[in-house]
Amino acid sequence: MSPDKRPGPVYYFVIVFLLVFAKSAQLETRNDFPIVSKESPEPEVKISSYDYKAKIPPSSLVVVKNPYGSIRSRNHFDDAVFLHATIQEIGKEPLKPKFSIEQRNDHLFIEVEYPEAIRDSQGNLRGRVDVAVLFPQKVSIYAETDFGLIKIDKTSSHVEAKTSSGDIKLATTGLFKLSSETGAIKIDLRGSRLAGTSHATTKSGNIIANIFNDMEIKLKAQSKGKVTLAGGKPGESGEYLKGDANVRVSLSSDTGRIEINPVEPPELLKSEKPSNVNSVDVDLRELPKSKSWKPGDPVYEMEDRNGHEQRSRKN
Repeated sequence: MSPDKRPGPVYYFVIVFLLVFAKSAQLETRNDFPIVSKESPEPEVKISSYDYKAKIPPSSLVVVKNPYGSIRSRNHFDDAVFLHATIQEIGKEPLKPKFSIEQRNDHLFIEVEYPEAIRDSQGNLRGRVDVAVLFPQKVSIYAETDFGLIKIDKTSSHVEAKTSSGDIKLATTGLFKLSSETGAIKIDLRGSRLAGTSHATTKSGNIIANIFNDMEIKLKAQSKGKVTLAGGKPGESGEYLKGDANVRVSLSSDTGRIEINPVEPPELLKSEKPSNVNSVDVDLRELPKSKSWKPGDPVYEMEDRNGHEQRSRKN
């Protein structure tokens, strides 16, 4: 598969949207890959970008794997899948990853691959990629990292996300299956457009579920690390039930804490019901000021919109 050589105006609009969308979450991300040699000067970093537009696969399933960086995603209204990636090549022995994008078994696979070890002999990071993906509501997404953050915002698609130690953040009206070993999971439940069962599990990571208080749901939670419902007395299990039980959610952790918080929906916004299949509206809010960036930190905005490479400046 090869990118379109002459993209239309919609393509450029979506790319700009991806840049703004990625920057909007900048303050929420921690440094997943700190530089080990703190006493040495910051290494030189070459930054470039990669953009791709793909057709929706026959199965309507998109698989995104980015082991050493973040994955951000949300719904949009165009009938295509858009990818924007920001690439960092770090230090004297920089490592540039490869992108494998292909259709297999009727699924679309987007994978970031590293041909060599991501750290040098001194333990310093040699490269990093952060990706943002836009996809329509009818597409389901599977996102996987080893250590990077997965954030899927304001979606109504089916979502499956898996990470070893990275955090997962999801705001959804769709069904989901989330899994992290030591990373935290935060879920904003804004209603559900379909009846069904969703799951979120960790080994030691904490789980926070914020639920619109007008949402009809049956939620069960269990953990030896204690479960708290609406700030009440903690226990090893908890249950939140409201209205019909055709939307079910299961939260479980071996030792992590679980918090269940019914919250008031924003003004003029109500929970989506299973009978309502409209797509979630996208709202762009005022962007906060960003923290100082260091090599190896996630990158969410590129001034370079013509494909030219950039280099970071040392302080």
